[in-house]
Amino acid sequence: MNRHELRTCVFLLLYQKDFYPEERYEEQQDIFLNEIKNEEPLTDEDRAFVEAEVEKILPLLPEIDEKIAAASKGWQLNRIAKAELAILRLGVYEALYDDETPTAVAIDEAVELAKEYGRDKGYAFVNGVLDTISKEA
Repeated sequence: MNRHELRTCVFLLLYQKDFYPEERYEEQQDIFLNEIKNEEPLTDEDRAFVEAEVEKILPLLPEIDEKIAAASKGWQLNRIAKAELAILRLGVYEALYDDETPTAVAIDEAVELAKEYGRDKGYAFVNGVLDTISKEA
């Protein structure tokens, strides 16, 4: 899989996180990773990458959520659409915590994910929040 496809898998797992209790999330993650059907199947290396990324992000969620809440003026986290919130979480992680992803790439990829998976104008919200966070970092 290419980097965008792997990033999409990470996003989808973060998205699922809001729908399952902690004790069931790992099981749901396994189900998702075992059932991915793409033109290019998920290799062991791809699966390891996706799992590692999710494992890095999950402990940082409280800190990431604080940054999102501060930058999304007028929006409480529980009012942000689940898809956009998962995209923002991934975008903040990549922009601020992942040394391998340049900030501009993290924002561009998040905007593309929001165009594909978010609400009609969700990409503009994602872009604005990530831009604000990246300037404050």
